[in-house]
Amino acid sequence: MEKQLYPYQFNYIKERVAHLINVYNSVNDLNTIASIQEATREQILNTFQKVDSHIQLEVEKLMNYQLSKMQAEKILSTLQGYVLPFEHPSKKQVDKVFRKVKKLKTPLISNEVLLESTFIGWNDVASNRKYIIYYNDFGKLDGFYGDISNQTVKGFCSICNKESRVILFMRKTRTTSDGQYTKKGDYICFDSTVCNQQISDLSYFYHFLNKIK
Repeated sequence: MEKQLYPYQFNYIKERVAHLINVYNSVNDLNTIASIQEATREQILNTFQKVDSHIQLEVEKLMNYQLSKMQAEKILSTLQGYVLPFEHPSKKQVDKVFRKVKKLKTPLISNEVLLESTFIGWNDVASNRKYIIYYNDFGKLDGFYGDISNQTVKGFCSICNKESRVILFMRKTRTTSDGQYTKKGDYICFDSTVCNQQISDLSYFYHFLNKIK
C-alpha cells in the first residue's frame, strides 16, 4: 500500500463520503443519486496520485444505496492506510525554527496526531502564545508563533475554514523602515488538533500564512 495521500486530502474524502451518505438518506430520485455518485467517485479517485484495483474496489463499495455509517467508516479506515503522516520533527529541528524563543516548550506528539496533521500547533498557556510548525513547499520545516486571546468564541477559522471555537491570533511583524512592529492576524481554531481534522483545502492555510507575513 503506497502512502500517497496527505491528511487534508483524506479529510476531503471523508467530507465527500459524508455528503454521499446524506444524499442516500434524504434524496429519493434515483437519477439524482446516480449523478452525485458519479461525481463523488471522480472526486475521490482524483485525490489519489495512483489508483490501483484495491482503491477502486473500496470506492465502489461507497456506491451502495444502502451504505451505513458503520460500513463507510470501515471503508475510510482502509483508505486511511494510504495517508502519509506528518513527519515527526526532532527537538533540534523545532528549536532551530524558533531559535529566538528562550525556554521553548514543545509538546509530545503521538502517531495518531501525526496521521491527522497538516501542521502541528500547540498553545503555551504561560506566555499566551500559539506555536505552529509545518513543512513548506521545499519540504523544509518552518513555523511561526503569535499571541492568542484569553477567550474563545464561536466563529470560522482562517486556517480550516470551518466553524469552531476560535481565538484571535496576532503575530508581530516588522514592516516599517524605522523598525516599528505591527501586528497581523485573524481568528483560528483554539484546538489545533480539531483544526487539522477539519482541513480539507490547503488554500486557506496558505492564505493565512500570506496574511500574517
